[in-house]
Amino acid sequence: MKEEYIICIPSYKRPEICKTQTLSVLKDNSIDQHKIYVYVANKDEYDLYSQTLDKNAYNKIIIGKKGLVQQREFIMKQWPEEKRIVFLDDDIKSIDLSLSPLFKSHNLDYFIKYAFVQCVKNGAYIWGVYPVFNVFFRKPTPEISTCLKYIVGAFYGIINRPNLNSLKLIITRKNGQKEDVERSIKYFINDKIMLRFNRVGFVTKYYGKEGGLGTYEDRLKKWKKHVIN
Repeated sequence: MKEEYIICIPSYKRPEICKTQTLSVLKDNSIDQHKIYVYVANKDEYDLYSQTLDKNAYNKIIIGKKGLVQQREFIMKQWPEEKRIVFLDDDIKSIDLSLSPLFKSHNLDYFIKYAFVQCVKNGAYIWGVYPVFNVFFRKPTPEISTCLKYIVGAFYGIINRPNLNSLKLIITRKNGQKEDVERSIKYFINDKIMLRFNRVGFVTKYYGKEGGLGTYEDRLKKWKKHVIN
């Protein structure tokens, strides 16, 4: 499986976390640094990340857009049709393949390539993993599901279709809250299939005190506002 892919990491105001967590995890998993791109919001952020990140851990830092939805759109527009893109949050602490008979004897690169190959074989354009690390939740689940499932935004891959308006996020565009829920629904409506690898998990902290989406309390206020409206 020689198909190439890239890894894109949107990050905002968290250069040290990006360095010690996601970039460190990718390095520990022997992912080629030339596949890895870090996207920041502006020139000030670019300068800060350039000073902080290990230059041997990534290919480029790219100035994109502020806002998670806008940043992901910028990334997709930057790359050509059919490009295989993996999105990772900047605060991934570990990735676990050990519960999967398919992947436990292989590395992360193998898993990512396999996921994209299965997308092509099945006519899918998005794949994801189990949204929480909990071993007791993951272990009894089917290895792969193809029905409508939540594809968490912290770790997923797409076969790029940057100009397909039916996939454009609208409801969550303003503040990025639950943007992965809207994306999951839109991909399934459009393609009638999505792949989720339910035995693959990862460790992250969804509601940290730093970053673009804010604390849990900040996000809860925005969720309530959108539910009421």
